Amino acid sequence: MRAKTVAVLPVRLTAALGALLAGCVQVPQSPDSDYRQAFEKALVVGQCEGEAVEGMWSAYGRWYAVASAIPGHRKTDEATALLRQGDLFQVIGCPGVARASYTALLRRFPEIDFTPLRDSARMALGSLPPPAAVPAPAVPVHPAASRI
Repeated sequence: MRAKTVAVLPVRLTAALGALLAGCVQVPQSPDSDYRQAFEKALVVGQCEGEAVEGMWSAYGRWYAVASAIPGHRKTDEATALLRQGDLFQVIGCPGVARASYTALLRRFPEIDFTPLRDSARMALGSLPPPAAVPAPAVPVHPAASRI
């Protein structure tokens, strides 16, 4: 009987510790998965600005930072994601987000390997309507200035 108790106790203890530690030891989600989820959320929301779009850009920034820190990592997935992001935001009628995506691709990926993606981004930028003009701030007119 004693041998049985000794053999059962480690099994029970291992199971209990495993259940206890399962909640404590969680591997964080990879940055590209965070980006994909944020990107999908932004598309589903379908707004050109706001929390979902900001979350998407933040997740992309984390992914890009992690990838940039890996020596020798080819960032093709990150560049392709920006092109796809721009294309889809252009389709849903968000030219500002599309423009920012294409511009980020042009700025962040100057290497020769990314020439085809940059060319696609330039063509897509050319197909976007011009950015909305930001109205100039009103200049106060001083009575003394109007007499001159």
